[in-house]
Amino acid sequence: MTTKMSFLFEANQTLRAKITAIVKNLSIEQLHTIPKGLNNNIVWNIGHIVASQQILCYKLGNANLLVPDSFIEKYRKGTSPKNWTHFEDYNQLEEYMELTNSIKEHYQKNLFVQYTEYETSMGFKLITIEDALIYNYGHENLHYGTILNLIKLLS
Repeated sequence: MTTKMSFLFEANQTLRAKITAIVKNLSIEQLHTIPKGLNNNIVWNIGHIVASQQILCYKLGNANLLVPDSFIEKYRKGTSPKNWTHFEDYNQLEEYMELTNSIKEHYQKNLFVQYTEYETSMGFKLITIEDALIYNYGHENLHYGTILNLIKLLS
């Protein structure tokens, strides 16, 4: 594995740990509040981060997902918690956030074979698993910023 890929895996693990840490002391209500004029809450953003990595890396990398299909359907692009009827189990989300720790090992074992080319909504073509991992890291940072803004709105 190249130094750049090692850096990317470490950066992604650090980002996930940072997200987990900044929301740790929020109440269940705060985690689920959708500020006026917005479509999503903190829980949805965290779930979306996990679901997106699963889709971009595992599904398109022709590997088995590490989360149930129902989770993907709930948090995929274009969904919203506005119609949820109950609070999500944050402990389960926290466990799923830690799945990013497995991706380095899966990458080293060449689990992601025959990557299915995918064009993102931004118009980027992901051709390899490396493309997906890099794009995913940027995507997670975008949602990290969204989570920080949601926390400010709740203060």
